[in-house]
Amino acid sequence: MADSFTRGESSHQGRPEPLRSSQSPEIASTTTQVVLVMDGLKEFTIKPLKWVLENISASGGINVTLLGAMPWLNIPLSAKTWQGIWAVGFEELAMAKEQGDEWRSDSKYVKLQAILDLCKRFGANVPQKEVVMGYPLKLILVEKLKSLNASWVVFDRHQRRDMEFIADKFPCNMVMINENDEPVIIKMQPLTSGEFTSGGSPASFLPSPL
Repeated sequence: MADSFTRGESSHQGRPEPLRSSQSPEIASTTTQVVLVMDGLKEFTIKPLKWVLENISASGGINVTLLGAMPWLNIPLSAKTWQGIWAVGFEELAMAKEQGDEWRSDSKYVKLQAILDLCKRFGANVPQKEVVMGYPLKLILVEKLKSLNASWVVFDRHQRRDMEFIADKFPCNMVMINENDEPVIIKMQPLTSGEFTSGGSPASFLPSPL
């Protein structure tokens, strides 16, 4: 595996609100670190990454990390999981291409290529791809986000149970992409001092209720 691997649960009781695309902010800063937290046991979908590239920008560009989160696995589950994109890196895709077109019939390589194509379309850097595994996973995620110096965290819908805990422990902008592929505000920090949540956001960020 060419990608990094790091060893390493709270329910969200509130009613987070969807973020309209017209409200998506542009960040006036240097390179912005965006971490996309995904359930490493679920089938990978490119839609959250597409939202990130369409809606988060910075004067110095953005660096995206795809972070697959999963608990400790028994051997059967481990074998199944590591057949997905979290098991291989972009270097392996390049090597597979050198062997001919067989890679096109392998779903993990097809998905990696879709990531590359999407990044090229938006002129974005190729994302880093890492895995965190362990228990309690929510604590490990907090530590990983700190180490990545994340300015933005975007969760897939499977991370709902841990979002409140992580939001309390780590100060940054947080959004979830829900089951309807809509962005939902978890927490936002203004470009001035302080921070705000979906319950107290300024008018420019006011979302529609679920």
